[in-house]
Amino acid sequence: MALNTKLLLIILDGVPYRNWRRLMGNLEGWVQSGEARVWKMRSVLPSTSACCYASIHTGVAPQVHGILTNESRFRVKQPDIFSEVSKAGGKTGAVTHSYWSEFFRAYPFDLVEDMEFDEPGGPITHGRFHTMTGYN
Repeated sequence: MALNTKLLLIILDGVPYRNWRRLMGNLEGWVQSGEARVWKMRSVLPSTSACCYASIHTGVAPQVHGILTNESRFRVKQPDIFSEVSKAGGKTGAVTHSYWSEFFRAYPFDLVEDMEFDEPGGPITHGRFHTMTGYN
């Protein structure tokens, strides 16, 4: 059975809640029209990007999934939103940092093979990833 509900999750990494509500008028317009909802969340600790991303998508603390730093990289073992949607017959997509590919699809991230892909039946059906590899 295919899922008919669509979900777009927008994560603004490092943007304080008060700033996005004030400065992101197009997103706030979706909220005011009832087309979107906003959740104010409390960060996990440690509050680095990788730890937070893995926790948001698995629902468990860093001490459980094991991503404790931005340098911690591996395929997480806990169920995640991508694999659960795929199991239910839905399609997923991600346009985001390469952490997502490593945590929820395959580790290690390959700059050639994994930068952009379409894999029907995979946990992330459509992926477009960026990386900071090589930037100092």
